[in-house]
Amino acid sequence: MKKISDIKSPLLMGSQIKIIYSKLSEAPQLYATDGQEVKEVAVKLFCSSVVLYVVEYDSDKRMAFGYMQNDVDSSLSEWGYSSIDELIENGFEMDLYFKDRAIFQDGSVHKLELY
Repeated sequence: MKKISDIKSPLLMGSQIKIIYSKLSEAPQLYATDGQEVKEVAVKLFCSSVVLYVVEYDSDKRMAFGYMQNDVDSSLSEWGYSSIDELIENGFEMDLYFKDRAIFQDGSVHKLELY
């Protein structure tokens, strides 16, 4: 596995990439929210018409679980696992202003304080 310092993005500097991994490390471990109808979104990553709402993260494997929303074709949106290294290398960025949100099983996102 590459060192975080070796991950290259077409859009981000190394310091910005480190911020993403730092924020992800605050997310619950994989399977920690299994069975919950409403999950807190730890990080929102995006690239063009695709958004990943991360709810769980494994820092050893740098693998996230979350809802991948396809804004072009919503029928392609789904829950699943994603390699954070691959997403960053393919131009994903983190929404720095996204916080205090919850996501339902259907992929709808709402303010956390309401749930």
